[in-house]
Amino acid sequence: MSKFIRLIAATLLTAAAASSHAGYTHTTQGVSFTYEGVDANTFTLRIQNALDATGNWATATHLGYLGFKGLGNLNAVTAVNVNVTPAPGSSILWTYVHGELTGAGCNSNANSNSICLDATPDLLLTNDLLFTIDLLGNGVDISNATAPLLKASFTVWQDATRNKPAGYTTAGSLLEQTLAPTAVDNGRLPEPASLALACLALAGATAARRRIRG
Repeated sequence: MSKFIRLIAATLLTAAAASSHAGYTHTTQGVSFTYEGVDANTFTLRIQNALDATGNWATATHLGYLGFKGLGNLNAVTAVNVNVTPAPGSSILWTYVHGELTGAGCNSNANSNSICLDATPDLLLTNDLLFTIDLLGNGVDISNATAPLLKASFTVWQDATRNKPAGYTTAGSLLEQTLAPTAVDNGRLPEPASLALACLALAGATAARRRIRG
């Protein structure tokens, strides 16, 4: 293989690797959940179509809890920052514990290697919620997560108050699911911007080779 071909191959491989993030997804009862790793401490979770949920989630109006496991050394987490897009109409306080999410809420367990997040008050659902979650602490590294397990608990509020009313209940079953790799992650498809850079590199290398020959 010539130096020219090796250069192009290396450029394309670098672009593909740089653009590929770990993506995992699951759809159930009409609701889609998509996890994507961002860096060693940060990931995103996208929840879509929650207001159009079917089955025993059909009455859900809010999200009360999220739980995560299988991301890496979560026992090292000392703080969690949660950002939600679109921003909630009212302030949401997110607290976390080392432990599992159960039907009764967050169950503290310091050795569980899992994280449970509690929204206070519960987060009002929309059909497209994007969570950006930063896990802080020495030794935290989620970049090699290969089988993220997601738990989620939806709730029903019978009125529009920002305090849990008398009619507050859990909506249907607790989600507990190991997410599957997305098609993009399986194929390691580079993003359009990375492909454009690779094409520019190819064009530049071709032009340089022609000048040398000329």
